[in-house]
Amino acid sequence: MATSVQLAYSVAVILTFPLQNFPALEIATQSIQYTLYNKYKWIKNKDSFLLKRNVLTTWLVLALAVVAATAMDSLDKVVSLMGSLLGCPIAFVIPPLIHTKLVLTDHNNNNNNNNNNGVHALRKRMNTCVALMGTVAMILASIATILTSTNN
Repeated sequence: MATSVQLAYSVAVILTFPLQNFPALEIATQSIQYTLYNKYKWIKNKDSFLLKRNVLTTWLVLALAVVAATAMDSLDKVVSLMGSLLGCPIAFVIPPLIHTKLVLTDHNNNNNNNNNNGVHALRKRMNTCVALMGTVAMILASIATILTSTNN
């Protein structure tokens, strides 16, 4: 029974990998395309980019396969490291930065309210504080995860 469950889980992971990987690959390839085309002017036509994009995607998938193969025995450590590196910024760093951007945009659009200048400055300082504490939490959690994984 346990073997069949493991087999079914393995098949599910293999079949859902393209769905899980697609958004990250799209973001990575679009940002690389923008950098190569607009900043460095390396790409002259779209066909050459499609070939380079397929090569880049292949390398990214192979890198993920190497990470998966090497971390197979310590999946809990990988999940913990991913949580500390990605979870803290998603929860504590990105929202205050977005809020600051929205408040400053709203403040610039509504210059008629001079009474809110102090409130906007206070919100910006508070958002910056939360973002910095989130960054510190990410660094400390990552260090703790790495130290715990090396001690075991």
